[in-house]
Formats: sequence, structure tokens, C-alpha cells
Amino acid sequence: MTKLTDLGFLKGIIAETVVSTYNKEGKPNAAPMGVIMEDEKHLIIYLFNSSTTSSNIKANRSAVVNLTSDIEVFYKTAFKEVNPDGKLPQTLFEKAESVNAPRLCSADASIEVSVNRMEPIGDGKTKAVFNVELIDAKQKSPQVQCRAMSQTLEAIIHATRVRALLNDHLKQKKVKHLLEMIDDCNEVVDRVAPNSSYSLVMDDLKKRVDSWRQNA
Repeated sequence: MTKLTDLGFLKGIIAETVVSTYNKEGKPNAAPMGVIMEDEKHLIIYLFNSSTTSSNIKANRSAVVNLTSDIEVFYKTAFKEVNPDGKLPQTLFEKAESVNAPRLCSADASIEVSVNRMEPIGDGKTKAVFNVELIDAKQKSPQVQCRAMSQTLEAIIHATRVRALLNDHLKQKKVKHLLEMIDDCNEVVDRVAPNSSYSLVMDDLKKRVDSWRQNA
């Protein structure tokens, strides 16, 4: 039986995943989220109360934590507008086996979870602790490591924060720092993975960030 630690989880360490949920009408959604292993049977996610994922989890008390090495999945779920018609294709999803949530068809592994408890922690956030109900992991050959994966993912995360803070006049120093870190990530990607899926994502991301700044 596959355990969380078999998938690379370590207690107290943030793992970058894509969390998928249904809304009240049964429409699937997915978004990149950091997930923390509390122990082999429980995962923790800190949710922004205003997020779609938070609303969906409160409605259905369940979710799927998807593990993927496909950087385009992170990008397309972080910025829905890059998809056709600005929406995630329904073909990305299939119904989970044990919980009322969708899972990503292409995921390397999926962890089906149900809410154990939800604790408001202030600052517009909720600590959600989940029971691990089912782990489904595909058999994969060993993969080489490329710095472009982590750097592109880091840039995507920075960009979500830039978009959230861009119009806050009190946060412009933070925005400037985030933009500098995105540039640093881009330099690494250009050096180690030119003309790759990573560089294509970075090129599109940079254009998107520039458009936000022009319209701010």
C-alpha cells in the first residue's frame, strides 16, 4: 500500500501540488497549493477564505491532492485565463473513487482526502486538516532532474502574489522584489532549458505580468 512518504512527503515540509474540488453544482476546479504532511494519515492545507477552493471544500468536505511533474498543469490551473475560453477543460478531470471531488486524469499520483477539521486562524485564512482516504500512484520510470522545473514553478507562485498585490500601494516594495525573483528564475530557465516547455511558460508568464503592470 502506497504511503505519503513513498511519494516524497516529509513531515512539516511544504509540497507543491494541484488541489482539485467540485463546487456546489458539481463543476470541477483545480489550483496549485502547498500541502503539508502532518503524519501518514493527515495532510494540512492553509486556505484563503476568499478562494474558490476554500468555498468548494467547505461545501463538499473533500478534495483531491494531485501530484504532477507537468509544469503546464501548474500554469493552467494557476491562471485560468490561459486556457481556451478562459476556463479549465472538463476533459482534464475524472471523478475520484472515494470522495466527492474530481481528480486530474494526467496526475502522476492522486491523494483523495476528506475534511477532518477546519480551524480559522485569522488574516483571512483557515487551517484545513484532511484525512487521507485513498492514494493512487502510477508506475513511473525514474526522471532526470532539471532546475527549470523548480524555477518555473517558483516564478508561477511569485506571479500569483504579484497579481494579488499589484494594486496595493503599501505593497509595492514587495511587488518589486517578487518581480526581481521572477527575472532571476527566467535567467536560469533560459540557461538550462532554452526552447523547452519551461521557457514557453516563462515567456507567456512574463507577457502576462507585463500586461497586469500596464493595466494597474
